[in-house]
Amino acid sequence: MLRRLISGCLILFTPCALVAQDTGAAVIYATGSVYLNGSLLANSSAVTVGDVVQTRENGVANINAPGATIVVESNTIVRFQSGGFALDRGNISVATGKGMSVFARDFKITPTSGDWTEFYVTRASGSIQIIARKNSVTVTCGANSSIVREGQQISREDAADCGLVSKRGGSAPTAAKAPILDSQRLQQIGIGAGAGLLGWVLFQGDEPASPSAP
Repeated sequence: MLRRLISGCLILFTPCALVAQDTGAAVIYATGSVYLNGSLLANSSAVTVGDVVQTRENGVANINAPGATIVVESNTIVRFQSGGFALDRGNISVATGKGMSVFARDFKITPTSGDWTEFYVTRASGSIQIIARKNSVTVTCGANSSIVREGQQISREDAADCGLVSKRGGSAPTAAKAPILDSQRLQQIGIGAGAGLLGWVLFQGDEPASPSAP
């Protein structure tokens, strides 16, 4: 009877586990002050797409997802979404063999292959830093992409349009609205030229250029 009961439970819960893998469900384990959707976690809980995890100064969260392990460090906010986690601020460490990605602003950081990959993403102080710890990751933003190879790191500006707007140096300088001769420098040049011309005329007045007698 006991064997039948255990077998029945396994049959009952196995489909639930498969559904959890298909829907991207994960389990979060809290250490210190960790909040899930605004509520303080006492120990562990399931997390699904759309959930928000926030850690405080003394809080760390470990998330076990199908084919991935994520460490959410202190003072960090992440959102669980389809395909990975969106990093709003702070630090997140990812180890995955399923191609799980991290989204930061307009950037998408994802493993270049299905091999076990470990990478670290920081979003703070106006910049986004990516470190490839094991194997390589691809950093994509719009039509631009680059590869960060194992042991390397890159930094990108945390700004709209992949940080390209601020790199252009802002808008073009305002065109001058006043007439060209209104500038003080050009006025000084005009006054000097007029004075020189007047002096030349007065000097030539004493001896005509074409005398009447040879």
